[in-house]
Amino acid sequence: MIGEGLVSMTCANSHRWRFVAILAAVVAALVTIGPASRADDKPPTAAAVKSLLDGVREDLDAERPSAARDRFVKAIEALAALLGAEPPSPAARSLLDRARTLRDELELQGVEVDAIELPSLPRAAAKPKGEAPAKPAKSPAGGAKKGTVGKPAGGGVKSPASNAVSFVEQVAPILVRHCGGCHVAGRRGDFQFTSYDTLMKTGMVQKGAGADSRLIEVIRTGDMPRGGGKVSPDECALLISWINDGAVFDGTDPMVSLQNPGAAAAPAAIPAGAVKLEPGDVSFAFEIAPVLVKQCGGCHDAMQPDGNLSMVSLESLLRGGANGAPIVAGEGAASLLVRKLKGQEIEGQPMPLGKAPLDPEVIATIEKWIDQGGKLDLLTAQTPLATVAAAGRARSLSHADLLTARFEATDAVWRRAIADEEPTVITRGDLRLVGNLPESRLESLADLAEKAMEEVAETLGTTGRPLVKGGVVLMVFDKPYDYSDFWVNVLGDERPKGLSGKAGVSGDVVYGALVAPAVDSAAERADAIAVITEELAAAAFLARGTPDWFAAGAGRAVAMKVATKSALAKAWRSQAGERLQRMRRPAVVVEGVGGAADEALVGGAFLAAASGGGSRFKAILGELDAEAPFDAAFASTFQGPPAAVFEAWLSREGKKRSGNAGR
Repeated sequence: MIGEGLVSMTCANSHRWRFVAILAAVVAALVTIGPASRADDKPPTAAAVKSLLDGVREDLDAERPSAARDRFVKAIEALAALLGAEPPSPAARSLLDRARTLRDELELQGVEVDAIELPSLPRAAAKPKGEAPAKPAKSPAGGAKKGTVGKPAGGGVKSPASNAVSFVEQVAPILVRHCGGCHVAGRRGDFQFTSYDTLMKTGMVQKGAGADSRLIEVIRTGDMPRGGGKVSPDECALLISWINDGAVFDGTDPMVSLQNPGAAAAPAAIPAGAVKLEPGDVSFAFEIAPVLVKQCGGCHDAMQPDGNLSMVSLESLLRGGANGAPIVAGEGAASLLVRKLKGQEIEGQPMPLGKAPLDPEVIATIEKWIDQGGKLDLLTAQTPLATVAAAGRARSLSHADLLTARFEATDAVWRRAIADEEPTVITRGDLRLVGNLPESRLESLADLAEKAMEEVAETLGTTGRPLVKGGVVLMVFDKPYDYSDFWVNVLGDERPKGLSGKAGVSGDVVYGALVAPAVDSAAERADAIAVITEELAAAAFLARGTPDWFAAGAGRAVAMKVATKSALAKAWRSQAGERLQRMRRPAVVVEGVGGAADEALVGGAFLAAASGGGSRFKAILGELDAEAPFDAAFASTFQGPPAAVFEAWLSREGKKRSGNAGR
């Protein structure tokens, strides 16, 4: 009736003023009442909150931090209303987890988020510890059998025999099915867990805290798995229940492969680290790894290896496959690998399949290496065999020969990164710069790089001899997206946000890769020196076989010492303290699973404090050059293993912050 009255008034010219007055009164009333007081108002839906969070992600990806913050504030207000509803939405927890992740990313992009408080999950929405998850779908007859990781027919999750969730029968198959291609059989993004033991060491699982574990967080936020496959709600609930109940391992050996977690222990133990060889010892890096890469790599790679035997790394080789362990430590002649190569006392075909038999002398060398205990002399058991083989070549060649081989191999690495651009190349002694920017600009960077190389050599005590045997390559990318392509095409992962440079080793090439810094002003040149110094110092340590976390942290620490007055170095110091306070478990940095950005930021602050003004960098580099294994060299130089020294530093930093807060 109100509508009919309004229409009649608009039709009468003499009463238009009354219509305007009434319309104004109606609008005023609606404004006064507001949407919150309407009887039919409802809290926002989970879909609406998700849409807002999606918008935040879009703003971040488009580098619109201010817009992202404004939208995030709206998303948090809507999420708080959603959490306050009765009953809370089943999606509330996953949305809250996603909001936490986005808040961290906003902070990493320099957005002020301290004033934005995340709502808490009502107690009623949280399941009590130990509560059984929603009953998963049962596997029909013919599903995966105990001890296998095949996907049950119909895609369901196999029900446990009791209330306890079985790691062997239920958890491991889920992990292999959804994570196996990238992080079990492979090392995507330099992150891998091949067994229960290595999974727990990653820090992805917090015993007793299923919903708060990083493993569950990346699943719920949709960050993992990538490539289209999704973990079902039933599978996720089962994982949470397993973690809540203590993440118990019910197999026979927590070190065996996730691809066969119920198997017995492998006869050959995985080396804990590299050892120094005695005279007469066979070098795995120089004599064994190159043979395995050349003769076995095509069939026994990471993806669907023949006989389920992967030879991607020494660890995967020792774990064995469908026919058991290929190596029995100390018993070369009895080892399956040697018998297969000889074609003696075996079932099936001799190896290598489809190729000429190996020279008897080569087989004898492999047998001798096993008789001597299967020692690892460079890098780690988890390092790809191709990288180990390259390190073996580097140790055996002269500086001049390795310099030639390294510079020749650089072209192939560049073409993997950017196949359609011919690079500019500048060589300055032991340093080669390769980049897709004008020659004059690359020349300017080469001048700064020569100066930085001298500073690094002085800091590390290598003045008068090569900083890196065989030289270093700096790959310089004109645009950030070029550098992102390098990460995807060469490193096989997405570039971490906020990271514009990272040193590495690819086959014979020891490199630093970075986005070309500006050099137009004195301040810009100072920052450029810091960036280049970081890459060169990190490359120097990587070439000597240190873990990535140490090389990244040492590179950052040396750069802060050399370019102490640059604005960038000052920002690094400030950002390290801020990041450290936000980290849930900072020790992941020295465990090698903290991520490239944190390895540089937090690892740099740690090693800058622990290095004794740089003297300890000289000491550890000297020990590494004397072929001491990294763990032994670190313990000798820093008076303890990495984890203990790092925890002591954390304790001191905590006391400093407490003291400053009390002033």
